[in-house]
Amino acid sequence: MRLRVHRTDGKTGQYSQNEPRRATVLARRFNPAKLFNSGPIVIGVHNPFSIINPDEICWIEVETNLALPKALPKNVERLHRLSDRPAYESMLARQWPGWMKFRKGKKGDPLEALIELSMRSGESVFLHVIGAVGETNLVQEFFGVPAIAASIDVQGALYINPKSIVRARIYHSRDQVTFSDGFWMAEADDI
Repeated sequence: MRLRVHRTDGKTGQYSQNEPRRATVLARRFNPAKLFNSGPIVIGVHNPFSIINPDEICWIEVETNLALPKALPKNVERLHRLSDRPAYESMLARQWPGWMKFRKGKKGDPLEALIELSMRSGESVFLHVIGAVGETNLVQEFFGVPAIAASIDVQGALYINPKSIVRARIYHSRDQVTFSDGFWMAEADDI
């Protein structure tokens, strides 16, 4: 098992656990409901060890063939991290024109979205979402969770701390989106 902990200071801690029994115990600790809300995260064997404030973690990438707990947002069937900006921009160039032509917004209609997350560390994470249109607003569906869990290109998972997201740019296939009362109605000058 390999772990990469991306922190808000822009640094990434890299850790491994090669002992199968300990890796199995560690895999159970990646509960999206508690991961960033359960107090300090202690990583180490005995001497030395690190204590990390979960509020200062942007995301954790876990590579393992063990089953990891995942919790997708409501109405989301698949949430996958794209490898980099070029992969994101390529998919956006292919998908966006079709979404603009054939938008759907009734409950149960197919939903597809591409999300660029700008994190407090200055890094970006790119996500591809597949699901269905739900009853709640799109922002609440994606970001109203304690941790965003996504699949990655290798076996394992990515756990994103929503508290470390500075900005999320969302391109989506819905024809209408409802927002809360605090929504600012203004068009972006640049995309």
